[in-house]
Amino acid sequence: MGVFLDVCAAGSFAAAAVRLGLTPSAVAKAVGRLEQRLGVRLFHRTTRRLALTAEAVAYREVCSAARQRIERVEMELALMVSEPAGNLRISLPPLLGTHVIAPALYRLCDTWPRLRLEISTSTVWAELAEDNIDLAVRIGELPELPGLMARRLGTQRIVLCGSAEYFASRAVPQTAQDLAGHSLLAAARDGRVAPWHFHSPGGELIVMEPEPKLVLDGSLLTLSAIRAGQGIGLVPYWLARDAILDGSLVPILEELVTGHLPINALWIASPMIVPRLRVAIDAVVEAAHEAAEHCIELDAQAIAIVRSGGHAASSTGLAI
Repeated sequence: MGVFLDVCAAGSFAAAAVRLGLTPSAVAKAVGRLEQRLGVRLFHRTTRRLALTAEAVAYREVCSAARQRIERVEMELALMVSEPAGNLRISLPPLLGTHVIAPALYRLCDTWPRLRLEISTSTVWAELAEDNIDLAVRIGELPELPGLMARRLGTQRIVLCGSAEYFASRAVPQTAQDLAGHSLLAAARDGRVAPWHFHSPGGELIVMEPEPKLVLDGSLLTLSAIRAGQGIGLVPYWLARDAILDGSLVPILEELVTGHLPINALWIASPMIVPRLRVAIDAVVEAAHEAAEHCIELDAQAIAIVRSGGHAASSTGLAI
């Protein structure tokens, strides 16, 4: 098809051969094979001139439009490889994603106008390949996920706390056993009250099944009930941090509470990471760096990676 278009533009096999770096015979044979495949004659050949048949004129218009479209797509693909462009589907955990990670991703669209992000929230692990998710952030221990790459971002630390108003008339618990005399706010998991986990002073694991005053769906509801003085509950530290710092919430048993969960970024394994995915992964790390000013601790390597604009693949050690 390309040889045919060059012959049309050059006006002869010899002139087209010069353009293509071929012999006139090779050009003629290429046109002959095309005519045989199409079952029509494309040129009227004489010793003095080469003229297009009616069929060739119609075919030239289609081929020319196709070549322009292909060249345009090739140019767009080249740009996508050289700069972040195209569509990227991202899945984030609802709270951490909304409050910590998503704002950094929004800024990518300002920096790279040809980049389009589709951001959703979910806690499901297996949906990445099924729903064509390009990048996900998940909280919890990594299950076996064939075909995926993972980068450890850090740990979501949880805190057990009550309001200052609540503790104004009650003793602050000093051990896990002291919780028995308090109003407890628990979460539901798989239709049951989720257990609380503690370390004993000797380092042994204590699993407590709270008898709750309220069973609440999600950390936002739990935090709301804690702030309203309804009792003691577990929430992510980053979510309660401001209230803890201003004294309205009181953290308890900080050295004994366990059950902190790892945070991972996940993406589909590929021989190369395209620029749009690379900048999104970097933005997730940058979000952690920005949050470090408030409630996240980053190790020195992670901070160096972000500040230098590097792309190291090692894990960071942040705590949220």
